[in-house]
Amino acid sequence: MRAAVFSMCVASALLGHLAHACKYSVRDVAFVDLTQESYAFLTISSGSDLDAIKARIQPVATAVFLDSNIRTGWLSSEDAVNHPGFQSNQGRLPLTGAFLYRDGLKPLPLMIPDEVNDVDTNRNWSRMERAVHSPIRQQAVEHLLSAYAVILVVETKDVQENARVRLAAQSAAATLAKMIPEMPKPVDVPPQVVVVPYDMIQAEEAMLWGLEMTHLKPDKPQVAVLIGRGRRLGPTLKGDEITAGKLQQILAVAGQDCECDLDRSWMQGPMIPVRWGPERQQSAYNNLGFDPDNPLVKAEISRILARGKNPIRVNGTDSIGSDLDMLLLGYSEEVLSFDESTIGSSLTPAEPDATETTTSSDVSPIVESEGMDNKSVSGISKTGESRDTSSTETHPLSVAADEESPSSTRSVLLMLSGFCIFAIVGGLVVLITGRSRK
Repeated sequence: MRAAVFSMCVASALLGHLAHACKYSVRDVAFVDLTQESYAFLTISSGSDLDAIKARIQPVATAVFLDSNIRTGWLSSEDAVNHPGFQSNQGRLPLTGAFLYRDGLKPLPLMIPDEVNDVDTNRNWSRMERAVHSPIRQQAVEHLLSAYAVILVVETKDVQENARVRLAAQSAAATLAKMIPEMPKPVDVPPQVVVVPYDMIQAEEAMLWGLEMTHLKPDKPQVAVLIGRGRRLGPTLKGDEITAGKLQQILAVAGQDCECDLDRSWMQGPMIPVRWGPERQQSAYNNLGFDPDNPLVKAEISRILARGKNPIRVNGTDSIGSDLDMLLLGYSEEVLSFDESTIGSSLTPAEPDATETTTSSDVSPIVESEGMDNKSVSGISKTGESRDTSSTETHPLSVAADEESPSSTRSVLLMLSGFCIFAIVGGLVVLITGRSRK
């Protein structure tokens, strides 16, 4: 009888643990972008010139910042003093130029007034490209798609200190590589070390500025751990703070279960300005086993971030955790497959209406809005433009609804299983007790 009761308790405990287990790691969460609009490319000029500059720069900016977390914004010099990023400029000369802006950071100058007024489209393109692309940033992002994490090392003129920091980073990466197989969700590729040489700091200023690292002639080496979609995990370490032990502690967090008691602010650290197009989306999907851009995944991650220590709510509300659930009641994604021979025979000149069958109401394309959130960058005069990316083709990231069932359904099923086991074990206990009394 005691053995039966003990088995019942163990079974209940295991089921309870499984019901509350999270299928995402901290690293997985960093691939999910809930805001999508972290940065603004602000062009500032006098009111009389702004319309002409906007007509010339807007087409270039739309192309350069496509699939990135940067949106364009326009301000007159007179209105710029009321913008939170430029209030310290009050009383000085009128502002002109182009800046990269994010809430809480001092705007990063990208184009001086002469460059803003430049009519050469190619030169405008190359200057805007600095905001979203750079050689070492490209290298880091490519590693992040498959690697456990990236240890970003920013060097100084001190050769010996640079060597010490690189050795500490390599040692921490080697130690974590041995621990990864024992983690809840192992990753095949261990942490990678990416170095920003001192003479490359200016070319990488947008990335370093976005990570809140010193980008103007730093006198001490700096190290940051990046995960997911170029998101910083934990604090930036500088100078003597950089040790293999501290880096190991930060790296270990990336492999933890997302339902752990970790400070939620660690899961939503600053993200670098980055272009995240279809190829990277597909690569992330292949490596993660789920689509980080799926609305159902975003809803689940938002609920995880909204509870625990220092909970995070998108735009200060719980809307993505509650209102979005209501919007998604009828949402699903399905993978469509076609027989090539059937398609080839049906799309013949004799049947001019055959192509219309692929656009019937049976296939519901997904439309992605590109409008800027009013709360993300205050004081910006937005274009109000949006682009419809709906398509009748099957997107490679589509996931069958039965493959991405919400965790709540899994929990209910596990609870029902627990009750069944409880009833069976209880019945056995009663049966054994009744026979022993006879």
